[in-house]
Amino acid sequence: MSERPLEAIKRATKAADRAPHLRKKNRTGADTVDALDTTGFGGIYHHDGPYDATLAARNRDKRYAPVEAVKYGNMEALKATPRENVVDSLERHVPLQGTATIPPGEPDYSGRIMQYEEGADLMREEDAPGGPYKRWDHIKYHPNDLKGKGEPAYTIEEDLKHQKRLQGRSLNHTGRGFEMQPTTGRSTATTGKGGDATTVRPRSASLESAAAGPSGSSPRGKRLSDGIKRRIGSIRRRHDDI
Repeated sequence: MSERPLEAIKRATKAADRAPHLRKKNRTGADTVDALDTTGFGGIYHHDGPYDATLAARNRDKRYAPVEAVKYGNMEALKATPRENVVDSLERHVPLQGTATIPPGEPDYSGRIMQYEEGADLMREEDAPGGPYKRWDHIKYHPNDLKGKGEPAYTIEEDLKHQKRLQGRSLNHTGRGFEMQPTTGRSTATTGKGGDATTVRPRSASLESAAAGPSGSSPRGKRLSDGIKRRIGSIRRRHDDI
């Protein structure tokens, strides 16, 4: 092969051209998305995507079938998924959900016992195959650090969250927070943090009308009507003098 590399490339190209999925009868037809592309010469054609690995033309030979490479993982995932979710995925064409949500040995929604082997946590377990990719040897981690933030970043962030929660609770139980209370008079007194009384004026229109008296007229309205009466009276006096 090293003596005649060009011949090796030609043989590999010829073998690739004989692949079953590249033959005309096995090629995938254009779908709705492919029809949107009108830039190609010779008409529309199928654009390869990640799901083409599941086509029958790509999986005729088990030795080279892409689906065979993930067959074991898919079977284990189906074992860890409740039957109702699998049926929904097949009949209603929804994404497969609920995988490993029910621990092994526990009953599912219909009472069937889930029988599957729970794998290692590749993110955090030290003895996981390939090592935990969320952990570094030179960084210390808190036992509750599930996202791999490391120390002291995780502890500092948790302390800040704890202080924020305490401040939120203190606003409800100390004098730093004020709550509006219904009042019956023109003003009410509230006690602040230091014990000083603070006068708060009501903003409700119903309280203003209630404080105006039985007649329902406010002092401001009474002053306005008195001024209008005085003006009308002065006009009448001027007319009588003329």
